[in-house]
Amino acid sequence: MASALRPRTPDEVAGLVRDAAAHAAAGSRTPLHTVSTGRNWGLGSGSPVQDGATVLDLSGLDRVRALDTARGYAVVEPGVTQGRLAQSVAGSARMLNLTGASQHTSVIGNILERGVGLHRVRADDLAGLELVLADGTFVRTGWWPQDGGCAVVQPHGRGPSLNHVFTQSTLAVVTAAVVRLLPRPETVRVLPLVFPEGELAAAVDTLRAWTSQGLIPATTKIYNPRAARTYGVQNRCLAHICLTGDAELVGLRSRLVLQRAGVPGSPFAQAPDEAADEHVHRAYAGLPDPDDTLFLRKTGHCARCLDSARGLLMFLPIVPFDGRAVQRAAELIRDSLQGRTEAPGVTMNILDGDTVDHVVTLGFEPEQPDAVRDAHRTLDRLHTDFGAEGYHPYRPDVDHPLQAQRSALHRRLGEALDPDGVFADGRF
Repeated sequence: MASALRPRTPDEVAGLVRDAAAHAAAGSRTPLHTVSTGRNWGLGSGSPVQDGATVLDLSGLDRVRALDTARGYAVVEPGVTQGRLAQSVAGSARMLNLTGASQHTSVIGNILERGVGLHRVRADDLAGLELVLADGTFVRTGWWPQDGGCAVVQPHGRGPSLNHVFTQSTLAVVTAAVVRLLPRPETVRVLPLVFPEGELAAAVDTLRAWTSQGLIPATTKIYNPRAARTYGVQNRCLAHICLTGDAELVGLRSRLVLQRAGVPGSPFAQAPDEAADEHVHRAYAGLPDPDDTLFLRKTGHCARCLDSARGLLMFLPIVPFDGRAVQRAAELIRDSLQGRTEAPGVTMNILDGDTVDHVVTLGFEPEQPDAVRDAHRTLDRLHTDFGAEGYHPYRPDVDHPLQAQRSALHRRLGEALDPDGVFADGRF
């Protein structure tokens, strides 16, 4: 079990980093592994990749420092959860780009992972970072609100953009971020469509055509039959198509989508409204759910107890938005199952006109050694088989870090910013 440090202010973080740097320079290195709230389920949660690391738990840094719904940003610390920030902007002209995870997950943690929100990838929500470097000094990247500065939120700033040097990296500690907020739409409508699993390729190609021609946005989610059970759908795949904006326009597009879904030869049928109920619509509308209803449906456990109550592994490959490629991914998942591993739930997130990610969820009983072994063997097989097809995960787990794939430039950046190894090597 790794030891843990739990600072409550950025200055305390800087002091702990300076202490770690002094020990590293003296030859007694105990590297720091930073987590926001540690709720990175299925990828290792808050566990370090390396033995001997000290966990730097930033959940105590939980201030919303600033909120500007006119310009569309919030300044938050790592312990601020998506439920809390969503509540902070409730009733305003802005909303948070929520994810499908628990309300108790960190906004910053998911942004730094480049997670996927319900309306866009979370990396697009990032405007600026406050960092503690390996020598304990503070720096800021990107755009920050300041007197005499640019009044318009400009995430890329002027000159070389540095924000994403520090996403999916262990080159510094993030103590705050400027998070962009979305305009709150007049209307949110989620259309649930179902189709047989055998029609997966045809359904994906139809959705790609609708997406590329602008009929629907690149926010559709597709659930395999196991994942679709969360929404009351049995033995079929489910697609959630979210349309937002002007009420009349949403109505027109909804009727057109349903009309095309119902033509002869279409793989789709309209699902009952219960397959995209109030809780689904609230999530897409950026509204907080203090009861964490969807998360409880998906996992059967609360955010505080999931790690101890349920074994969970996740595999998140990027696949071309193409029916044959997605069908091939389904075959690879099916063929990967080892021993007693149950068929996983799979959620496919359309990211743009060419790309769809897969969230493959392997559940198992942590008290059963055979189940633990088979689940990990399955995960190993997924990494091997998807890698052979060129479908690599965009977020790795603690047992499959990406260190061997770092380029010479990545190594030079690491040597320049953290020459003494104050920060532990992580999954990236």
